[in-house]
Formats: sequence, C-alpha cells, structure tokens
Amino acid sequence: MILRLRIRSHFGLALLLIAMHSGLVGCGKKSNVVPVSGRVTVDGQPLADVAINFGPLTGGLDGAYASYGKTDAEGRYWLKLVDGGQRGATMGKNRVTLNESSGAPVSDGAAVRIQFKLPPTARDGTLQFDVPAGGTDAANFEFGRSEGKS
Repeated sequence: MILRLRIRSHFGLALLLIAMHSGLVGCGKKSNVVPVSGRVTVDGQPLADVAINFGPLTGGLDGAYASYGKTDAEGRYWLKLVDGGQRGATMGKNRVTLNESSGAPVSDGAAVRIQFKLPPTARDGTLQFDVPAGGTDAANFEFGRSEGKS
C-alpha cells in the first residue's frame, strides 16, 4: 500500500514537471525570430524619434510576428515583437514603415503643417527588408533630403 502511494506520488510529480516544462517551452522564444537593428538617416544625419515597423510578408499568419522600434538620438533602433516583446523580427521579407514624430504640440484641431524629413515611400508601406536567418545589425534606411518633400 505504501509502495503504491509512493509510485503514484512520483508519477504525479513527474507529470506535473512535464506539464510545466511543456508550458514554458510553448511560451519561450520563437525560433523564426532573429535580432534586428539598424539606423535611419537623412543626408547622412541620424533621424531621432522615428517609429519603425516590420510586418512579415509570409503569405500566412502562422509564425509571422510584427515588430517595432523607435530611433534614438543617433538614429539607431532595435526591433522587438509586438506580441511578447521578444527582441527581433521574423526572418524573411518584411514590409517596413517609418513614421516621424511631428514634434508639434497637441492642437485644438486646427491643421498643423508638418514638414516631413522622410519621403512618402517611408510611410506608405512599399519599403521592404529581407531579414536574414542570422539576424542583422545593419537594417539601415538611408534617405536624401530631396526625397522627403511632401
């Protein structure tokens, strides 16, 4: 009788440990997400406070994780997943959008004229970046001043 209870308690403990391990593995890092960072510049000068978004172009939603980041004073950014905050982006082709902070104070609703430094193509979703399997620290976006008119 005592032997049966010990076996049952060990078996129950083993099942509990397996269940906990499975749960942790399921919530862990995503295998198709790799570190991605880079710089945003206009005429070679860093552009601060730019929100950058990567959206995978995988053809399906399974294993596709959107990422985002924001440039610092040196124009550098580091991406992290929207869901869960893991650092990086999904491997493969991604649609990229860059959005500048206007720096304008909140208004009373009157139209504020904003002079964008980035070109319309930075905002319209036509930019793409192919994230390599090993990740990259050179996902750089370089623009010329003449492109930013609009």
